Amino acid sequence: MNNKSAAVPQQVKTAASFFPAPGASFFGPAPQPTVQKAPVHVQPARIQRTPQDTGAMHEELADEYRRSHGLTEEDGFSTGEIVYQLSDPAFVLNNEPHTSRLYSATVLAWPESRAIWPVLNSPGARATFVRYILQFDQTNCRPYRAGGTSSGGSCETTATALETFENVCQGFATQMYTRYTSATRSDADTSSRLSSMARVEVGAVPVKFHIPIFIATVPGHAFNAVQIATDAADIHSYIFFEPQNDQVFTADSSTLRSGIYASAGTVTLSRLTGFNETGQYQQENTHTFIMDSTGTFTGMILRPEQRLAVSRIMADIFIADDIATWRTLQSSRPGTSYETVISETINGMPDDTLAMVFRFLNGRRFRRTPGGVLETMDRTVFLSLMNRPSLETLIPEGED
Repeated sequence: MNNKSAAVPQQVKTAASFFPAPGASFFGPAPQPTVQKAPVHVQPARIQRTPQDTGAMHEELADEYRRSHGLTEEDGFSTGEIVYQLSDPAFVLNNEPHTSRLYSATVLAWPESRAIWPVLNSPGARATFVRYILQFDQTNCRPYRAGGTSSGGSCETTATALETFENVCQGFATQMYTRYTSATRSDADTSSRLSSMARVEVGAVPVKFHIPIFIATVPGHAFNAVQIATDAADIHSYIFFEPQNDQVFTADSSTLRSGIYASAGTVTLSRLTGFNETGQYQQENTHTFIMDSTGTFTGMILRPEQRLAVSRIMADIFIADDIATWRTLQSSRPGTSYETVISETINGMPDDTLAMVFRFLNGRRFRRTPGGVLETMDRTVFLSLMNRPSLETLIPEGED
């Protein structure tokens, strides 16, 4: 991902509006973002003093809420409770869907210099807020290739720069990270280099939208993760999204374990710490998650050299299923065998690192050629591939 970038500045986008379109239901799904004036009836319930303080205006508001949520008068809160709680911004942000007009109005009214994230009291509420951000952010509008078209509904009605990022997937993930991170943010010089060399536009995003976002990397691809629960070493504490199309997925989804994502078995989370004068992305890794034969990810804090070793061997064990990489290899080095690839990959790797990797490869299925016979990795197969007798004492018999 650390490749050199050409200095081509990106055009400035027109920001999507936070305001709902006139005439839409106050609690209904939000339309595609357009520039509109704020409705004058944003929160009429503010005049209510207690849950028992109700009137005709409150009844009308509560009835609309029930209709939009499929409730009867016997379901859920009383009229007074509905109106009283909906006048509390924290309640709205923790209970309403991100498509709710009340949710949008509440976010709009929130002070720009105060973060929303600390008042969100559950993983679900935090995931909802992430979806709200993706609803208006237009990073997904950037085309993947020069001359390509933008994607996403909001891209059709907004001014969009038709230039791709210099380092494609890294650019998408980096722009989302630099815009919304609640960690240390890029200084002016770094932001300027990102803009001129990598075409990444940080912009001036209000503090209220800052979140614990990460750049997630797997062999050959970068996307994003957001921590929504407290245990940083548990992959279920994160949700993931593809910044190219705003697809959101969880740690338990098949998406994470397939295709361009973690099919090889590793995901590393990191924060951007710099972007230097030669166009290299500088990142600080936090956790690496390694998948075993059951599809379970284990979170580990690895030294940089360990992380690189794990990433390389996990990728190359499954290289025959990465058709593009295999074709590139055969084009540059015709006839190179699977065994040669593995031998070259592990050259210089410590025995203890290889023994650790076996824990996660044990029981997984792999091929030695594209479309070849599936084999199951076990101790015997692994030791044969590694061709390193010193490993035998580190991987005792019976660990198959």
